[in-house]
Amino acid sequence: MLPKSVRSRITALKFNMGKVSDRYFLAEGWRIVQEGISSGWQPESIIIEEDYLDRYREIMDMLEDTVQIYTVSKKEMRELSGLDTPSGILGVFPRRDIVFKGGDFIIIADSIQDPGNLGAIIRTADAIDANGVIALKGTVDPYSYKVVRASMGSIFHLPVIREKNPEAFLLGLKKDYYIIGTSSHTGTVYTRFSWKFPLALILGNEGMGISRDIELFCDAEVTIPILGKAESLNVAVAFGIIAYEVVMKRKI
Repeated sequence: MLPKSVRSRITALKFNMGKVSDRYFLAEGWRIVQEGISSGWQPESIIIEEDYLDRYREIMDMLEDTVQIYTVSKKEMRELSGLDTPSGILGVFPRRDIVFKGGDFIIIADSIQDPGNLGAIIRTADAIDANGVIALKGTVDPYSYKVVRASMGSIFHLPVIREKNPEAFLLGLKKDYYIIGTSSHTGTVYTRFSWKFPLALILGNEGMGISRDIELFCDAEVTIPILGKAESLNVAVAFGIIAYEVVMKRKI
């Protein structure tokens, strides 16, 4: 039987509630939990469905002695899981104080509110070997359950930082970086743009785009042509398109 305190913690983390979500985050699924541990993130606790103990023995062998391991029934796992079909494993990971160390290509999320979008952006940023993702105030918590899930483990591979003072951060960034905004309607077509490095690429809110006070820090804006009748592209899809254009110019 899972202790009541652990059950309460998982519920709070699943719904991003209370002060516990400032100290820990929840990862679910074999691949995501394994990616975390393989990347040097030791969980505070692991919850495994009893029928999966042999299947996940590899993960258990990677844990330090201080990690609490709990086994639960299939019924309990269904109650704890956020998935329609639970994968049989949950990991509660401590948050870290991650310091922004710079790099030649960083991604800035401005008021992106959909967890699936932010998770996909983090996953793409990992795929192109970006130097980090900065989530400005107004953006969904990057360590919330749904974002971690959508990142498919990439949250563990690169620095992902919450920035609560965006104006001060961007003011400091402007000394060294070309800050480029993205827009669905204005700016230079991304394939014709003269990309320069080090680069900070800002992605805006799903409906409103980049907020006006953040847009003031941009040196230029780029856009993706819309050829059909759609009003705009999904922000995560748009980032993927632009990201690989930047990667090619980065290599050159």
